[in-house]
Order: sequence, then C-alpha cells, then structure tokens
Amino acid sequence: MANVSSIVDGLRRSERKQIPFHLLYDHRGSELYKKITELKSYYPFEAEKALFQKHALDIAGQIAPGSLIVELGCGVADKTALLLNAILSKHQRCHYVGIDVSRTALDEAESSMEKSDDLELELVHADYLEGLEMVREKYPDRLICILWLGSSIGNLSQSESGDFVGRMLKIVGSRCQFFLCVDLWKDEATLRAAYEDKQGVTGSFIKNGMKHGLELLGHSVSDDEVHEDWEYEVQINSMSRQVEMYVRFLRSLCLVDHDIEISKNERVLVEISRKFTVEDVLQLVSQLGFVCHARWTSKSYGCFMMLSCEEAAIRCWTDTDKLFKGVGDWMSQPISYRHPYCFYYGHVTAFTIIKLLKDEPDTGLNLVFSRGIDPCMLDPSRCHKHPETPAQWPDKETLRKYTMDGRARVLEYLRDGNPDVRCLCLVLEHERMHQETMAYMLAQERKLQFEAPLLIPPHELGLADGNGTSKPAATDVFVSRGSVVLGSDPIPGVFRFDNEEPSYKTQVEHDFCISSMPVSIGEFMVFVQDGCYNKRELWQEDDFTFLERSGHKFPATWSCSQGDYYVHFPYKTLSWIEARHQPVYVSLMEAEAFSKWMCSRVMTEAEYQRVLDEEFAREEQRVKHLKDGGWEWTSSLLAPFEGFTSMEEYPEYSTDFFDGLHYVLKGSSPATHVSLLRDSFRNFYQRQYPYAFAKFRLCKSSQ
Repeated sequence: MANVSSIVDGLRRSERKQIPFHLLYDHRGSELYKKITELKSYYPFEAEKALFQKHALDIAGQIAPGSLIVELGCGVADKTALLLNAILSKHQRCHYVGIDVSRTALDEAESSMEKSDDLELELVHADYLEGLEMVREKYPDRLICILWLGSSIGNLSQSESGDFVGRMLKIVGSRCQFFLCVDLWKDEATLRAAYEDKQGVTGSFIKNGMKHGLELLGHSVSDDEVHEDWEYEVQINSMSRQVEMYVRFLRSLCLVDHDIEISKNERVLVEISRKFTVEDVLQLVSQLGFVCHARWTSKSYGCFMMLSCEEAAIRCWTDTDKLFKGVGDWMSQPISYRHPYCFYYGHVTAFTIIKLLKDEPDTGLNLVFSRGIDPCMLDPSRCHKHPETPAQWPDKETLRKYTMDGRARVLEYLRDGNPDVRCLCLVLEHERMHQETMAYMLAQERKLQFEAPLLIPPHELGLADGNGTSKPAATDVFVSRGSVVLGSDPIPGVFRFDNEEPSYKTQVEHDFCISSMPVSIGEFMVFVQDGCYNKRELWQEDDFTFLERSGHKFPATWSCSQGDYYVHFPYKTLSWIEARHQPVYVSLMEAEAFSKWMCSRVMTEAEYQRVLDEEFAREEQRVKHLKDGGWEWTSSLLAPFEGFTSMEEYPEYSTDFFDGLHYVLKGSSPATHVSLLRDSFRNFYQRQYPYAFAKFRLCKSSQ
C-alpha cells in the first residue's frame, strides 16, 4: 500500500512528478475500475477473459495438483473464477488465496465467489509483497502458483517490474510457478480508444487516484476543483511501448507542510500501462532465472506460465517417468530406425548431464547414451556420427540408478543459485521432443501387439470418444501471394534452436489455395483401396523403391486384419471407421503421392507461414488445425536461414541434418509438449519416415 513518503517523494520531483499507481484503488477507485472493465472500448478485460474461456482447462493442466493458488491484486476475482472452476474440474480440489489492497474489492469477491467443500478460500488485505510474505510464512512447504492477471505488471516501469518480480520470487522460493498475463503492444488508435473513452470513466478513475493521494497528505479537494482545475491527458509512448495517464493542473498547487509545489499547467503521472511483445516477456523470464513452460496468446493478449528451474526439471522428469511406466519391455525396439526404449531413458539423462554438468567426464554411460541414431531411410548403413551401439544395453535397474543419481546432481546444480537457464531450456526441450518419440514408438508397439495372435481381442479396442463422429466439410481457402518472415531473431538469454534463427524474409511468388482441413483417415482410405501404393506413376522413383523393399501398402500406424483396417495410437486402437474424420498420419512421400493423385501438392514452409499470417489477421479462422492435431508436412528441405550460426551448446543439432534428406514440419501434434509450441519451431524428418504424428493438407497454385 502506498505510504505518505512515497507520495511526497514523487511530487517533489523537479521533472515528471508522479504518484504510486496503488492510490487508484480506494473504494471509489475500485468502483470506477469495474465500470472501465464494462466499457466496450476497454479491450484488455475481454481479451484476457476470452483467452481464459478458450484455454482455462489447458492452463489448469499446467498447474501442479495440490498447488496453493495465490493471486496478486485479485479485485473482485470475477475472471479468476474461470480458472478456479477449471482447476476444480482438472484436480477436484483448489486452495485459493486472493491478495488485494482494496478491502471493498475483497468483500465483494468473498460474497460473489461460489462456495464449495472443494474450494478453500482465503482473502488477504495487504499489498502484494506483504501478502506474499504472510502466505509463505503460513504455508512454508506448499508449492505456490502465483497468478498476476490483468496486465498489472504493466503499471511498473521495466526496471521496477524486474525488481518487483525478483523480490516476489525470492519470498516464495524455488517451490513455485508464476502465471503472468500481459497486454500486447498494438496500434495507437486502439490504445487511445481504450484509455481515453468517450464516457470519461478512465479520466474520472485517474483523477480519483490523484485526489486520493492528496487527501493522504492532508489536502482535501472538492469535486468542483477536480472538474474545473484538472485535466486528464493520455500520451502514447511508442519508444517505451506504454500508455501514460496524467493529471494536468490548470492552477498551481502548493503544499507547504510537505514542501511540494505543482506549477500551473504541470502534469503529474498517475499511471502507466506498459504493453509487451512476446519477446519482452521471454526476456523477462530469462532475466528472472525462470523457464517459460507454456504460453497462450491472441492478437491482443498473452498469458505465460513460468516455472522455477528446479520445478521445470522435476515436471519434465515426472512426465518421462510416466511414459516409461507404460513400457512393458524396455529392450523392445518397435521401430528399426531407432534404438530400443531403454536407450531413450538413458539418453535424456546423459544429454542433460553432459550439457549442464560440464565438469563431469564424457565417458561410461554418459558416452554410450550421448547420441541417438537417424539412419538414411534409403540406405540404413549411412548415419550421422554417434557412439557405437553396445552388444547389450544396460538393464532397467542400472538405468534407473544412473538416471536417479544424475537427476540428483542436476538438482543440486540448479539449487546452487546461478544455473545456465538457456542451457537448461535446451535440455528440457530436448527431453520433451524425445517424449514425443516415445509416444509414436508406443503407437508402433501397440500395432505389433495388435497383430500378434489373440493379444488384443476386439472387445479391448479403444473407442473414438466422439472424435470420429463428425467433420466440417473441407473447402478451398484462397491465399494471396506476399512476403513472409520465417524464423525469429535471437533474444539475449532466450533459448531457441539454431535452425529457427535468424529471421529470414522471403516471398511467396504466387497466389494459392489451401484446404481448410487436413486430409482425413477416411479420405486416405480411398487412396489405399484404389491400390495407389502400387501405382509407380504417383511416387518418386526412390520412394517407390523404398515401398517395394519395405512392403508398405498403407500408413505405418495402420493394421489390416481380416480385410478391415485399424489405426493405432499410443494408448488405444480404433477401427478406421471410428477414426475416419481424424487427420491421417503419414510420411511426406505418402502425402505427396496422395496430393499428386488429387492433382494437388504439399505446401512449402513459406506458404505455411503465409497461411499462418493471413489467418492470424482474421477474426474467424478459415484454415483448421494448422498448428495442432499433427505436425504439418511441408515440401521444403531443412536448410539454414541466411546468417545461420550453429549453437554453441549443441552445434550438431541442425548441421548434421542439412543433408538434403530432411524436410521441415510445422505446428505440433497431440504428443507435443506445450513448451515447444512456438511459430518459429522447425521439426524435421526424412521424407520416407512414416512413424511421426504428421498430417498434411492439399495445396494448389492459383492460375
């Protein structure tokens, strides 16, 4: 809560006088702010609410069960209720603590929030840091999830916000995660309409804050004085990406007791509202020594889930262990082009040790598990550099001990106080990618078990859970030619894989049409039943030779039993009829053959970005599942962008695969972890590789 000394210090300044923004939220200010949120022109409230309505369950899924949910500046907690209901739905119980400087708002929150045995509710009347100290003292061992909604961080300058969040995280310690919501930078007209509303509510709100500050100094101001002697002014500061809200004094004001003099026509800054880019937030996360675990954004707003380094590592390892609980035989090798399951359990540990604990020797199991294999599909004897495959892999117990010991040393390193956060992000994203490798290996394992006699009787087949019952009709969407920017420029301290950087501007030279929906299992079945795997004219020569050698007659996740087809996923098997509306997962060679059969083609990486840009600019999306539902194949070879530099921490990550064999995929699959969901991310596989959860859609050049 603002004290007298902070008000006096701000008003004694010779240049740009200001008062603390907390003064805005007295009883009258809280009433006015609620009216602001109801204005049509004030978009931030509705933009945040829309993200919550769309993603609340996903957000709740990234909050650890049993977490203490602590909100800074909860107000009346109306939007928060969307998240709390989602947490209750996901985890069955929720313990919520709201902190606010306004007693009025807390009283309203208490009366309006639905009470239930599953929701434990506490409200704390205090400023943010004082309230957090009280909460941490009361619950010293609980994992805390801090919510800071409403882009309230924008009320602090860049230096103030870094300092404040640093102090906040120091209070709660490493057992925490932090959910931050921010308003994104946009055009001046939109900002001015939001902060200079025609009804004058925001002006009254700002003037009330100024009045409250002067009253705390013992100077009362009548409503007539406020109306006649003060003017509300808004300034859009593009350099600092912030909206500045002032009160201009049309008459001078002298407070002798406090040695304060405000000259005629002088302005006092009452509030700033900083706006952000995604890059601004990622840089803040990096500076704080945290990891950006997940993010949800729209054109105007962004929500970011951050984890402490320790918590991020523990979450990742927990997910890996869950996957391996579903593996019966760790020595099984369901995909011949990959090592057996056991390798991946050791590999993610070895990689983490080698990259983070740089003093440890690169020998023994660290060496054996240091790198996997990706042999040439056309000639498996050709492969990038990797350790020699052992005659016998270590057993499960040896691997578990190796991993547990390694994780303990990594946690000790992370708790030391100054970990390399960028390198930690590398090892976490590496492990998350291999969790997806495990998922599609499990689908192949399920296929092998299904095809073994009597192993999975028909009554044990999974059901479609409604996913296969309906599908919107696919339509052609026209996309105009134009320039696109691929990749992203480096941000100090922020991790991205080297093939994502730097940004690269290029042209899509021709208009084109893209299907609104990916090709479905049902549509691909017609291709299979038409005998197209035997039609040489549909395939490139190398691809057809590969097909003849492998004997593939349908996608790798399918089985044919007694004349009927089944589709395998990591934890269920569906008849193709049940799954017919879901995207078909195929290799690029299969996608291109189908497209040729349909007098179409697979889009390029630049065309994918062009579609993404055009769809992002629209209110309603025409192209469905572009970024989800399966990786989207492109016909573009993986190649470096101009100005590419291999990353120091893992130089061979991309360079070994700029080989003319690997192609770019964009978007994500259902098995992709949320931390990898960024538009610049480039996945890559060989064109004949059939096991990834990768879809495609038809594309045609416009005449």
